[in-house]
Amino acid sequence: MSTSSPHIEPDDLLELLTRPQQEHLTHCAPCRDRRRALLDVRRAVGALPRAAEVPASVLALLDGPVRTRRPARKVAALLLAAAVLALALGVALSRGGARRVMDASLAQEIALDHLHYERRLDAAEVRGTREEVVGFFERTLSRRPHIADLEAASLLGGKRCRIGGRWSALVWLDRAGHWLSLFALPQDAVASRGCARAAGVNVCGARDPAGGARVLAGNLPDDEMLRLLDESLQ
Repeated sequence: MSTSSPHIEPDDLLELLTRPQQEHLTHCAPCRDRRRALLDVRRAVGALPRAAEVPASVLALLDGPVRTRRPARKVAALLLAAAVLALALGVALSRGGARRVMDASLAQEIALDHLHYERRLDAAEVRGTREEVVGFFERTLSRRPHIADLEAASLLGGKRCRIGGRWSALVWLDRAGHWLSLFALPQDAVASRGCARAAGVNVCGARDPAGGARVLAGNLPDDEMLRLLDESLQ
């Protein structure tokens, strides 16, 4: 307790209480409520899944005892920010789990494949018209992936590639100077239409009505990536 206030300082509420402080709590409802709220924040942050790493500074602040003395208002503000962070991370995790586009390992594999072949047309196994490219995949993969004409995007070429242990059709596109990689996967690898970020690449996926999945990798905004992805399936 400070000399200017009858209440326990916020710094002290997260520390082990002294006997006088414990006795004070039995008679002071405001201090009890503040201590309970601060401890609830600590428990909420500690219970977050480790897939969403909580900043070490927040954990240090909430994992007490508080080792440095700060003005009460500053400590209270930091703890409030930690509570908001815990809530935001929890909401993001719950939404992210419900709307997961694809497995993180698959998104990473596709992103790295995109980066490996970016602007390397010499690696193309086929170049030509859309019909010539689709015909190549029909002959070599025994399936004919549907690849529609895309507005304001040029078909550069394509090749076969193994994604997720299965042979897939890969075509490269140019959209206003942006290199894009469009994958036609035989497996049902996309849980829901949307975008994920992997290795600094935007990876967007959708289910293919004809079976399997369609994934577009590149660095355009989500809405533009999804527009192109949808057009490729029309």
